[in-house]
Amino acid sequence: MVKLLPRLSGPPADLLLEEFIRGGAKTWSGFDADDLPDAARFAATGGSRVSAAELAEFRSGLVAMAQQHGFGADGGGRSSHAGFDASASAWLADHPLLGSGEALRDDVWAFVGVVVAPDIVHWRFGTSSERYHGGIRNTFQRLWMRGQALDRGVGSADRWHLVDQLTEDALVQITERPSIGGDAILASALAEAWVRGSKVHGRGAMEAVMRRAALRTRIWNELRTLSSLPRSELAAIMDEAMEISEAAEALPEATAAQAELPRPYETSAADLLSRVELIEAEAAGYGLLSPKSRSALNSLRSGFQLSESDRNALKHLIDRLRQFHAAQTSTNPISEARAAPKAESAEPVAKKRWSLWKKR
Repeated sequence: MVKLLPRLSGPPADLLLEEFIRGGAKTWSGFDADDLPDAARFAATGGSRVSAAELAEFRSGLVAMAQQHGFGADGGGRSSHAGFDASASAWLADHPLLGSGEALRDDVWAFVGVVVAPDIVHWRFGTSSERYHGGIRNTFQRLWMRGQALDRGVGSADRWHLVDQLTEDALVQITERPSIGGDAILASALAEAWVRGSKVHGRGAMEAVMRRAALRTRIWNELRTLSSLPRSELAAIMDEAMEISEAAEALPEATAAQAELPRPYETSAADLLSRVELIEAEAAGYGLLSPKSRSALNSLRSGFQLSESDRNALKHLIDRLRQFHAAQTSTNPISEARAAPKAESAEPVAKKRWSLWKKR
């Protein structure tokens, strides 16, 4: 049976939060599961309302974990905060009250942050309002999202290893990007690659590596749903995104073609961003560059999320480049583009193909 959880909308949450911050955490009267704020609401249908005893037990569990990491004592330090985040991620992700669609609602997490445990939020983040309100920055919602995305499964010998190992920055790169964090397969694959990458690059160097890897992953995922690939192929691609040279060298060329990544003509995925200019120059030289494909390449270069139109234009451009190259030469066109971005004979071809494109 689905348990319906209390919800707290924006304006009432603002008022209650203002009252809490004005009085301070030490003067807060505490959470009373039998006397919820008048503004708290429940869904009209879809399950049974959570009981006061269940809410009280939920609050007790959060407090117990926070106390293990310094809450209520010396206030805790950065290491204790990180310890709380890791423990709470696992606990929240596996909690029976949060196993339904109720946990997907921001107003449910606003209730938790503002009504159930604002004292824990204050201990963890102070008076920053976004940590109380619902959303990806909510103190507890962000931890639940991490646990959901990085859970290795009940049968795993080290179920919460990824939650424990990744740094705060790495976790943010995954969970605060919906195209990655919203796909548990892709999020876990990138996190597993981070663990492997930290052994190659060192944990101290992983912040910059992870940010580049997240950008590459978002770009590649626009052209092909990476989570649909076999596990071994996905792991190899994530290793390449993470700049693990050993894994990149071992990746078969056929894998790249099968994955249909935006790296035609054997272009290294690690050098994707630097290759966009070469592809654009070659396409212009052959007269294949339309306004739509140019716009798609600009979006790809900038790291913007590609629209459906962009993806179609880019796929069409790459297919045409492959076909044109197969018909014209057996050499690598990227090498040709690097040596001579625009051949002398390309101009009449360009005019002809551009006139054909305009007639469509």
